[in-house]
This record gives sequence, C-alpha cells and structure tokens, in this order.
Amino acid sequence: MVTRRTTFWNGALIAALLTSGLGVFLGEPALLLLSIPGVVFALYSHLTAIPDSTLAIERTISETDPAHNQNIEVTVTLRNSGDQPLSHVSIVDGVPPMLAVQGGSARHAAALGPGDDTTFPYTVLAKHGVHRFRPATVILRDMSGSIAVETTVSTDTELACRSPIQAVSFGQAMHHRAGATLTTGGGNGTEFSKVRSYQLGDPPNRIDWNRYARDSELTTISFREDQSQATILCLDARESCYRSSGTGEPHAVFYERTAARELLDAFSDVNKPIGITTFGSNHCWLAPDTGPHHIATVQQTLEDPTILPLEPPDKRTADESVGEQVRLLQTRIGRDTGVIILSPVLDMFPIETARLLQADGHSVTVVSPNVTTAQSTGAAVAQLQRMNRLAALRRADIRTVDWKPEESLDTAISTEVRQ
Repeated sequence: MVTRRTTFWNGALIAALLTSGLGVFLGEPALLLLSIPGVVFALYSHLTAIPDSTLAIERTISETDPAHNQNIEVTVTLRNSGDQPLSHVSIVDGVPPMLAVQGGSARHAAALGPGDDTTFPYTVLAKHGVHRFRPATVILRDMSGSIAVETTVSTDTELACRSPIQAVSFGQAMHHRAGATLTTGGGNGTEFSKVRSYQLGDPPNRIDWNRYARDSELTTISFREDQSQATILCLDARESCYRSSGTGEPHAVFYERTAARELLDAFSDVNKPIGITTFGSNHCWLAPDTGPHHIATVQQTLEDPTILPLEPPDKRTADESVGEQVRLLQTRIGRDTGVIILSPVLDMFPIETARLLQADGHSVTVVSPNVTTAQSTGAAVAQLQRMNRLAALRRADIRTVDWKPEESLDTAISTEVRQ
C-alpha cells in the first residue's frame, strides 16, 4: 500500500498566499478577505483522514474453458469491507497480459459506503493458453482529494483455453497417448507378442500354464518390451521470437509455452520421460524424467517469469551464447533422446539447430506457432520467408508442425501426421 499527497489544492493555496500578500502590500482589506477561503480549503486538505483500504474483490468469468477467439465476459465486484465511507474509489482490473479487452472497460470508479459494493463488466478475447488474472489496482482518495492511497486486491481467477493433444504419434520423438512405444526385443513388457515351444532355461513366469493344463504341452509366452524413450522440449526464447501477429495478440514465445504444456500433458499421460531446455538470455535445463513431482517442476518452470518472461528481454542474446547452449544440449542428451523444437522459425537458428541434432542421430520435430501476417509488404515477405524455412525443414526429413493459432494444436499435429 502506498499513500501520497496530491497537488489538488496547491493551486488554491498559492492563490490565497498571493492574494493575501498583495492585500497587505496594497493595504486592501478586501483582498485579505478573498484569500481566506483558499487558506481554509488548503488547511482542510491536511486535516482529513487517510481512507481505509479494507476491500474485497470477486471476479467471475462467463466461460472457464473457452475456445480460441471466443468473447468472454468478466464481471468484477469490489466491496468496501470497512466501516469508513470511501468517497472516491478507482479500480483497474488485472487483465492477463496476453488477453485484449474487446468490450467495456477494465477501469471503474465509484463511491462506497460501509458494506457497499460496486460491479462492472467487460469482455476479453480468449487466446490459446492458461491465463491468470493479476491483482486489481485500487486508488482511494479522501473527500478533499488531497490524499491518494494505492493498493491491490486479489482473487484467484484462471481462464484456460486448452488444446489437449489426442495423438502425438509421428517420429521416434512422439508417441500415441493411448499406448506405449513397443519393440520386439523380448523381456518383461505390456503387450503379448507370440507363443513358442518351451526351451530349457525359460523363466517359469513365462510358461503358459493354462495351455499345459489343457494340452500337457509346455509353451513360453514372449512379450514386446515397453521402452520409454526420453524426449526434450526446446523452447526458442530469444528476443527475436517475441513477435506477434498484431497489437493485442500473444507473441510466439507465449504460444511456445502453451504448446509445451500440452505436449507435457500428452507425454506424462503415457508416463514417458520428458524434459525441457530454453534457448535465450534466460537459459534453463531440466533433464527428462517421469513422475508427478517432475511434471509439476516442469510446469512451474514453464510459468516462471524469470525463465520465460512475458516481456522480451532487454538485450538480444549474443549468437555465441546461444550456440554454446546448443552445444551444451548435445552433451546432455543421449543418442536415443527425441527432440522437439518449439520456435516461430523467424530466422535460420532453429533450422541449423534441428539439422545439427538430426546429424547426431536424434529424431527431431519442429513445432512452429505462426505469428506472421500479410498485412503489409514487409510482413508478407517475412511470411514467405518463414514458409520457405519450413519447406527446408521438411526437405531435410524433419517433421514440422505449422501451427496456426486459429486452429487447435491437436489439429495441426494430426494434419502433419497424415502428410
């Protein structure tokens, strides 16, 4: 809470002092009388009490799981929970940074008596991702307008525009959610493979005892192994990736974070080891693993503003630093680790990185949120250049998902799988 004095009555005080001084200098009692109201109001402003900031807020949204680009009505109620009247209350709601206000206003002003409340609605346009509302900012002023108290009031409100992935089934890096990746290497597994004649040394738990009881024939059941191949999600969070398709639209790094969360859920559902790393000024690394604690750690990392800030970094990361991050990744991951690169592909860096990792023997997939447009000649050229880069990736036999935010991520992945 911050309390400060305003300059609302300073003009009146200055005018009063000038008038009284002029009255003394000229010997005019009338001027002295004229200065009295200004002095009284200026003194009154210093005698008023600081407004009580005992407030409570309620926020409701018309749809908690909306579709992309759906209008969502937000209704905010602010209540004076104290016993002091508040003559002037101004509130600015904490709209999530990646959501734009489409109708109404997130600003409101009212006067509230003890126990009174005020309500105002506005409309936001839902975008892919999980959006958490920030605390609302409230400014209280006393009756004289000379004291302003700035504070915040909060309540947990989340708008989740999710795009669950039903199938992640292309390349060695991605698998179908409904089952595990299976091989024919034998050993303990989860899927029946074949029955063969018993051989000396076969483990007793592999013998088909039901068949032996029925036919007096010893046979052995072999299974396909469930091999849990690890996957690493690589998020391109360089300054150049903080680009959006227009004012009020989420930038590519936010869409990368959204896609990474959906992929994380998809892999965790089938208990596949998953990890993440970032390329950019805020480099991080979490080795692939499984389990609720690890998944929760990855989710917290994806939402950590110090690692993946919503605002672009102040300085562009030096090329040699990003190159070192890629070289470090090469030393950290095993040869059979699948790699998924999330990038808007606005330059050659993701292409060079994908080719480098592919040459190391990794299965590489690129998931690219499209934030380009054709609204101007320059934008159209950038859009064409991106399309050419995606084509270059496909020519190099690198699976490439061109995700247009107007469609769901699951649809974009399914389209790529069918190609």
